Amino acid sequence: MTKLEVLGIFYDANHTLTPDSVGRRIRRYRCRTSVYSYLLRLSRQGLLERTFIGTRLAYRLTPRGVGRFEYLRRREHA
Repeated sequence: MTKLEVLGIFYDANHTLTPDSVGRRIRRYRCRTSVYSYLLRLSRQGLLERTFIGTRLAYRLTPRGVGRFEYLRRREHA
C-alpha cells in the first residue's frame, strides 16, 4: 500500500469513500486496521478530509491531496 496507490483510488473515484471500500480496492490488502490508520495519517498530512456518510466514517481527497497525487504520478513516470 503506497501513498500514490491510495491517493490514486480517491482521485479515480472522485467522491467520498469509506475505509472499507478503499481496502477492497488496494492490490495487496493487508488488514482492515492498517487501512484505517493509514487513511488517518493521510488526513493528518492534509491530503484527505475526514467526514461521515450517515454514521460511517469516510474520506475525500483535498486539493492538497490532488496536488500530491499528481506530483507523485509525474515523478513515477519520469
